[in-house]
Amino acid sequence: MPTAKTKVQEPTTMAELVELLGDKLTPFQEGDVIEVTVISANRDTIMVDVAGLATGVIPEKEFSSEVSKLKPGEKINAYVINAENDNGYVILSLKRAEREKLWGMLEKRNSTNETIAVKVVQANKGGLVAEYGNMQGFIPVSQLSAKHYPRVDGDRAKIKQKLEELVGQNLEVKIINYDRASNKIVFSEKAIGDEVLEEKAKDFEVGQKVKGKITGIVDFGLFVDIGGIEALVHISQVAWQRINNLKDHYKIAQEIEAEIVNIDGARVSLSMKKLLPDPWNTEVKALKLGSKVRGEVTKITPYGAFVKLSPNLEGLFHVSQLEEGQDIKELIETGKNYDFEVTAIEPELRKISLKLA
Repeated sequence: MPTAKTKVQEPTTMAELVELLGDKLTPFQEGDVIEVTVISANRDTIMVDVAGLATGVIPEKEFSSEVSKLKPGEKINAYVINAENDNGYVILSLKRAEREKLWGMLEKRNSTNETIAVKVVQANKGGLVAEYGNMQGFIPVSQLSAKHYPRVDGDRAKIKQKLEELVGQNLEVKIINYDRASNKIVFSEKAIGDEVLEEKAKDFEVGQKVKGKITGIVDFGLFVDIGGIEALVHISQVAWQRINNLKDHYKIAQEIEAEIVNIDGARVSLSMKKLLPDPWNTEVKALKLGSKVRGEVTKITPYGAFVKLSPNLEGLFHVSQLEEGQDIKELIETGKNYDFEVTAIEPELRKISLKLA
């Protein structure tokens, strides 16, 4: 409250003002942002003049970051929390006025698809919490740029650790979703880069052979820089034979050659194995119906067992080849070699059917 030396006008009730001024006065309402004049300011209260009509109070919890700079006579915008409390004062908020201003700016920039700068203040397993003024929004992991995307295996602790490196940094983002009522904002860093990358992607075409350097190795494939665009070689497109751990075969900065198999906006998909001869077509020629082969059982499923015949050929011993009442797990074991007979070869499906010899 003001000190004894501070001259503050006596509060006049809104009812008295309306009766006095009639139609000349349009009373402000709760939720309005109005211009007020600073009368005095101390550590816990700011007193303001409300257009010569009433005295307003801004309590400490409703201060904004600009409070320390306020001087008597200065005009500021404040949000009306209560048009008149029991003591006749208007209760106001600088914090909420600032928030209203920021919401207006956000909505305008969203409508014009502009970028804004936000500061990362926290990381969790799902993404980043970022501040825009005194408002907070969320950047999901999926909306990070290629530069900041955490290329680590599925371990959530490792993902969080990688994201925490971004805390304190300023990022350029776009608003992709917001709800003013629930005070929720979703930002995207990726949306900015995608627009640039989509233009670059137009320089490439499906079927084109490219060279690039590996920038990331994850469980599902290799990220490769092919000249300003980061493309993906899915693990199924790395080699004709099955690869269980890519890190055993490739390293960061290693150069590779591949063929572009798909372009979807800024997303470019590559295949390394398309540039290699398909060993399946060569080796399968040595097999005929009824051929006797030896192979290692690599996996047993409810519908049959997968059998490795060579580094490039795999067959299936289907449960339909069992006699009634037989249990496949009683006949064979994973990791052991057995003799089989080829019962069918289907090149179009890359399928070899087997039965125990």
